[in-house]
Amino acid sequence: MMIIKSPYEINETLGRLLKVLVEHDMTIFSIIDHSGGAAQVGLSMPDTKLIIFGNPKVGTDLMLADPNFSIELPLKIVLRKNNDDTEVLYQTVTELAMRYNGTKLNDSNRNIDKVIENMIEKVIIK
Repeated sequence: MMIIKSPYEINETLGRLLKVLVEHDMTIFSIIDHSGGAAQVGLSMPDTKLIIFGNPKVGTDLMLADPNFSIELPLKIVLRKNNDDTEVLYQTVTELAMRYNGTKLNDSNRNIDKVIENMIEKVIIK
C-alpha cells in the first residue's frame, strides 16, 4: 500500500486529483464519501473519500492477460484525514497483479504504476 502525505486539505487534494485524472484521460466512475456515509448513520470517522477511476483501454489489457484481474478494476485512490495530515492511499498495479498471472503483466504494470505515481506527484506538488 502506498501512503503519501498531501500538503493540502482533503477537499483541495480531491479537487487537484480530479483535475489530474481528467488531464490523463481517466474516467472517474465514482467518488464515495465514507465519512459522509458514517455521519448519515450517526457515526463519526475522519474525513475519508474513495475515488474510483480508470482507463478502459489499459484496464482491458490487464483483464485479457488474466480475467480474474477484473475484481481489482477500476482502480481506487483513498484520500483520508489522519490526525493533522491528509493522506493519499493506493495500491500499485504491480502489487495487485502479484495475486494473478503477474508474469504476463509486468511491463504494463510498471508503465501504469509510473503514470499513477506521476499523477499523484502532480496532485501533491506545492
